[in-house]
Amino acid sequence: MFNRNAFGKEKKVDGQIMTDIMEDSFTCIRPAGDEITLVSGDADYIPTIENLKKRGFKFHVVFWNHAAMELKAVCSRFVSLDPYLDHLKLKR
Repeated sequence: MFNRNAFGKEKKVDGQIMTDIMEDSFTCIRPAGDEITLVSGDADYIPTIENLKKRGFKFHVVFWNHAAMELKAVCSRFVSLDPYLDHLKLKR
């Protein structure tokens, strides 16, 4: 849980996620056999993904089609959630 800024947005969340992924890459996940999946469309993750891919990790991104083009280009595989909208939306 992180504090919110004046606009009601949480801050530091992306940084913590990147830190956790990098720490896990040294302690509990292996390049040979494990894959990382991120559900985000934010280009801020690109340096982390590039670093992990250099070390041999497969890094998948799952998000809507409007995810950052650079993010789509750098990941090992991009999966669009757009075709699943009907399945994911709240039914009332």
